[in-house]
Amino acid sequence: MMSATVFSRLLPGLVILFLVTPTLAQESSNPPSRYSVECRPPFGHTASHADLVKRYGAKNVTFGTVNREGGEEAKATILFAKDPSRRLEIEWHDGRKRRRPSTITVFGEANQWVGPLGIRNGMTIQEIAARAGRPFKINGFGFDVAGAGHFDETALARLPGGCAFGGYFDIEGGIPPEPLKHFNGDVEIDSNDPDLLTLKPRLWIFTLTYPAPGAD
Repeated sequence: MMSATVFSRLLPGLVILFLVTPTLAQESSNPPSRYSVECRPPFGHTASHADLVKRYGAKNVTFGTVNREGGEEAKATILFAKDPSRRLEIEWHDGRKRRRPSTITVFGEANQWVGPLGIRNGMTIQEIAARAGRPFKINGFGFDVAGAGHFDETALARLPGGCAFGGYFDIEGGIPPEPLKHFNGDVEIDSNDPDLLTLKPRLWIFTLTYPAPGAD
């Protein structure tokens, strides 16, 4: 049996171990904050290109032309432009001064960026619905805005910090097989449709969008 004297000598070390161990466990299980993108600094509504250069370094923050659906192009700040696993694009309400984000875009299932509520590309449509708080609708497949989610009436429509979540879902092969061809084209599908779930849609693009300054 441990004596009171020995226990008293060990107590400070035990207290330190108790305090440190949960912290280490938390750090090992959570993604690095460096790759967290939410409606708050450094991606808050007052953010700027210059702010991002300060945080991520000039060599990792560039400005250029990016592609959008329908063959359109836009000007954007690009983080980690040459690394698909870390690439993130920010368009600006004030394009001249490159400030006040309008849309933040994260591409690709292997991308490391983690959004609000722990959302990340590669999640299933059921996982996104759980965070939305209710089912939603998505576009059909096989055209320019294929798999786009409609989150207007969900908890993702206005997140803490004032931005809204948007997302696009993909299925293996890109186009549903013949028995489910009614999911192709300009249609809307319930996210909890049993036939849709057999296709295992996964998030492959997500966006955070801020309203224009002064808009409701």
